[in-house]
Amino acid sequence: MKKKIMSFLMIVCLMIAAGCGGYLAYYYYSSGKSEKNIDELRSMIVEEASVVTTETSEDVEGTTTSEDNTAVENDSKQEETPNNMVAVDGTFVQRKFEVLYGANHDFIGWIKIKDTNIDYPVMFTPDDDEYGQHYIHLDFDEEYSSAGLPFIDGSCMVYPATDNIIIYGHNMNSGKMFHDIMKYEEKDFYESHKTFDFDTIYGEGTYEVVAAFYSQIYPEDSTEFKYYRFVNAGDENEFNDYVDNIKKLSIIDTGVDVKYGDKLVTLSTCAYHVKDGRFAVVAKKVEK
Repeated sequence: MKKKIMSFLMIVCLMIAAGCGGYLAYYYYSSGKSEKNIDELRSMIVEEASVVTTETSEDVEGTTTSEDNTAVENDSKQEETPNNMVAVDGTFVQRKFEVLYGANHDFIGWIKIKDTNIDYPVMFTPDDDEYGQHYIHLDFDEEYSSAGLPFIDGSCMVYPATDNIIIYGHNMNSGKMFHDIMKYEEKDFYESHKTFDFDTIYGEGTYEVVAAFYSQIYPEDSTEFKYYRFVNAGDENEFNDYVDNIKKLSIIDTGVDVKYGDKLVTLSTCAYHVKDGRFAVVAKKVEK
């Protein structure tokens, strides 16, 4: 009888081990497949920054009538559009993102932090739900992916931009997606990565890190500071109050000055120090 019990337990253990092994194999296979897809998306970005020169009526040789001048002025206005912008289904986007946006109109930009795995497309579906979570477990082709894609909170706006654009991404055990923003709790990492790029379909963007901190998702009726609820400030006091709170929470002292009118981006991912824990990095837009 004892042998039968031991045999049964052995079989159960083997089945559990096989199940765990299978899950891990699938997890890393999916992660690898996701990265391959991301590589393909990166190859669809075309770097181009040239601008069309504007031709005015003064540049046109020969005598022209007032009607001709009107035509030339209209042509000149059209030619003032930078050559790095192109119309895709009625929306003007950066030419380098023309193919990506054409493939999926939910694509809104690309985020990159040097020396990390963070080099991903960012999606935006404000009409999907309150948080715009459509891509939380979907890839660019809207097929299931455990890693999903970084996405912008549905309450934000990209153009014209809200005071704060919140971008969510998974904290993957494989080190992918937004796992590497956790490195900002290290002073040395911050010192060599004070800025990152978030280019949207509308224009380029470099952001300077202001704060990095642990937090959590609180009950709606809680009076605790909820960094993930700040999108637009009603006035300067509300903006300054938000900045004061994130600086109090910050693990690192960046010394970066933030004033009312600055545009912010918040990168947010899961953390496991408490239930519903979060880690966030807040940065302000600066001139390149």
